[in-house]
Amino acid sequence: MDLLVKTLIAGGLGLAIGLWSADSALRASRGAEGTRIGAWSTEAKAGTPEADPYTRATIERSGEIPLAPGEGLQLVARVDDSGAALNARCAYRVGRKMPAARFWTLGVVDRRGFPIPNPAQRLVFRSSEILREGDGGFTIAVSASAHPGNWLPIGADEPFYLALRLYDTPFSATAWAIDKDALPHVVKESCR
Repeated sequence: MDLLVKTLIAGGLGLAIGLWSADSALRASRGAEGTRIGAWSTEAKAGTPEADPYTRATIERSGEIPLAPGEGLQLVARVDDSGAALNARCAYRVGRKMPAARFWTLGVVDRRGFPIPNPAQRLVFRSSEILREGDGGFTIAVSASAHPGNWLPIGADEPFYLALRLYDTPFSATAWAIDKDALPHVVKESCR
């Protein structure tokens, strides 16, 4: 009987440690085949059968439906152009350029990829509503406090990422071919 109790305890402990380590690996993973382009990163194969096991597990866990290669490409900025992690207490300037795409959206998301609610009730900025400068460039202010012009509110005082979705883009299957200067820059303006 003593051996049976020890075996059950060891088995339960092994199961708990195994589940914890798998959960930790999935939380830390961004996919083995991710591509980093400046401040932005993408998992170009996330919507294909060729996605690596970590990417598939992360997607299944989040419940997200990734864009297929024929639909578009999602890029995520977890850092600014200097490499510093995005901070909800700071104001950022995003913009000037965008890669070729029929339509795009830029949103503020939490670590799981879900939109962060905010008092302004603006979850994303769409290419169809952007205010542009005379030369076609644009700037979007990303901050907790309101700004004139194109403003995307951060919302809660918690870690956030920027999610850029390019729809009907020639880069959907070849994300590595995007020049980092064609993507919007993420520049920290100030912090409170």
